[in-house]
Amino acid sequence: MTLVLVRRAFVACRSHACDMLQHRLMSAGPKLAPVAFTALDGGGQLAKITMNYPPANLFDSSSLQALGAAMDAVEATSDVRGLVLQSDVRGFFSAGFSLPALYNVDRAGFERLWVTGKHVFRRIYALPVPSIAAIDGHALGLGCVMAMACQRRFMVASERPPLIGLNEVAVGMPVPEWLATRFRDLTSTRDAELILPRGSSLSPTQAHKIGLVDSLYVSRSEMNDAIHSDFNSCRVSARAQQETIRGLRRQFLDYFDTCFDQDTELFWQAISSHETQTAIGNALAQLKAKSRKPN
Repeated sequence: MTLVLVRRAFVACRSHACDMLQHRLMSAGPKLAPVAFTALDGGGQLAKITMNYPPANLFDSSSLQALGAAMDAVEATSDVRGLVLQSDVRGFFSAGFSLPALYNVDRAGFERLWVTGKHVFRRIYALPVPSIAAIDGHALGLGCVMAMACQRRFMVASERPPLIGLNEVAVGMPVPEWLATRFRDLTSTRDAELILPRGSSLSPTQAHKIGLVDSLYVSRSEMNDAIHSDFNSCRVSARAQQETIRGLRRQFLDYFDTCFDQDTELFWQAISSHETQTAIGNALAQLKAKSRKPN
């Protein structure tokens, strides 16, 4: 979730989108997550949160606060019957935490970032309506985490397939126990044991095979059509649906709340280590040097 770009998104992903990230990571972009509401055929509204923090929807305090503010609007709308979390940045759902936000960060700054990210995950997961992460691009680290907060994940399998995954271990960071539990619930114990300890990122086809991704599409338009058809075809009682979802998610939320503070110390030790900070510094230096090269 933290150094997701050091080895995976910067090295393993040799796509045009990743080249764009390498050239533009150091530039500032708007930290926006606008919310749009559309009426559904069966009554109520569909909420769409569109992440738009170029170049790669990287998460820092500002972008996480923007996503939290979007959830404020969704939670304040009483007749919401569904949520879609999507991206307006080409090639990326989200590439995870911002490296500059983690470089030479003090403990207080780290804890604010870490706790804010976990709170946003919890709010998406706890929303008692069906939710879909509409993924058209890389979903790495915290990007994958936010997608996993949703009930389902739809993904575009383009000609240059994007990657999705929790690749923390590949860059020296442990996967939190609550997050490993969520991954295992979506896939299987065997898949979690084979994938998470290796820090592997997956192609859309691989992710679909193990259940991390629910449906694959050849284009964004096809995916959007499927999302609208899915939500508009639902005619069940809103109250019955919401209470059922609350019941299904209560056990994990109780567990999540119990261990909420337990991993903070573990991750502070990992992120503040000389090895990790050196890796971040080297990655930022490489990005800065690359950005100075003429196109």
